[in-house]
Amino acid sequence: MVKSVSIFFYEGYIGVSPTIINLTKFFDNYGYSVTIYATKNDYPEPGELGEKVEIFYFNKKFKLIDWFQQSNVKILAKIKGLVPVFKLGIFSFQSLMRNLELRAKTTINIGVDIYGSAAALINFYIFKQKFLFLSLELKEKPEDYKGLAIILKNLAYSAYQKSECVVVQDEDRFEILCKHYKYRHPKVFYLPNSTFALDEQNLNLDSPNFFREKFNLTQEKFPYIILQAGMINKTVCAKPLAEAFASLDNGYALIFHERAARQTTDSYIELLRQVNSKNLFLSLEPLPYDQIDKIYASSTIGLVFYQPSKDTNDNFLKIAKASGKLPQYLKHSKPILVSDLPSLSNLVEEYQCGLVIKDPSDSKEINLAIEQILSNYNIYSSNAKACFKAEFDFSKKMEPILNYIKNL
Repeated sequence: MVKSVSIFFYEGYIGVSPTIINLTKFFDNYGYSVTIYATKNDYPEPGELGEKVEIFYFNKKFKLIDWFQQSNVKILAKIKGLVPVFKLGIFSFQSLMRNLELRAKTTINIGVDIYGSAAALINFYIFKQKFLFLSLELKEKPEDYKGLAIILKNLAYSAYQKSECVVVQDEDRFEILCKHYKYRHPKVFYLPNSTFALDEQNLNLDSPNFFREKFNLTQEKFPYIILQAGMINKTVCAKPLAEAFASLDNGYALIFHERAARQTTDSYIELLRQVNSKNLFLSLEPLPYDQIDKIYASSTIGLVFYQPSKDTNDNFLKIAKASGKLPQYLKHSKPILVSDLPSLSNLVEEYQCGLVIKDPSDSKEINLAIEQILSNYNIYSSNAKACFKAEFDFSKKMEPILNYIKNL
């Protein structure tokens, strides 16, 4: 029986990945030892993950490779495509050496997206360790790697097919994976990018409101806190939302909370302050994942806005089960306002846990939506909690995956 799990996560942003964090905690709770191979990054640390958890961070930036990639020397231009292959090779070699030290016969590996699954495939060939293909993002697809990088393309296709199963957020994103990898995997599990249910017995309902304390927001001046957590950029409609709220005088405090540290001198941050100096508050210091409950618990209504671009269409058009912030709001029984994207609007309309906003720059539309939610807040709040229990409870979604692994 499998007793240890290794996760190959090249992108490395463990501290802001609910799936990786809660996957690790879940296995640890069931007595598995967990090893994560990741790369160094600027995101916050994940906090305590468990007694049997080890994380190995490797470098992914090397001066020689960076120079090679940026070089304008004509003779090198044709072989720049090998840069992704070099990066995968270095990551795989580093993880292989660690895996050689830690290797156990009862190990199952999990490869995350293209690089991680390719590294898991290499371990499969060398150590005969079975692996799962875990999809977090849809930004890259194998066919993006052309020329000499076709090596990585072929490894990705092979990893997808040779994996024991595919773990992806929902049916829609699985269909996209099938197209990207030109193969319909016979075994698939659906695992939303979510979290565990709230432990209400250990929840301190009398704890102070995080944002009221941080920004000194009085109940009299700002009775309602409207929160968008995660990224602060154009992808999440930050500027249109800031502009829309600047014209509202209904006691709404609009808060953008970043998942990565930002400076007040950042040009986009300065732009947002210029756009709205009235009721916009920018929280630019991220908290460790084990403290983020206080962020979502401090809100009245949550915002889930995404503006897909040409490069991120698949990833954000089908975002409902892949959004890290959305289940956090629902977990804390917070009604939500969402972008007019099919995956989000279908979820909200099915559970009546919020409202859809067609134009995030339309202050009138936003104001009417907030007023409607506030006038029926208990109903929307109850529906939000029901939606989480039915669609996002991480433990329940992981049970069939764990049972499958036990039988490998």
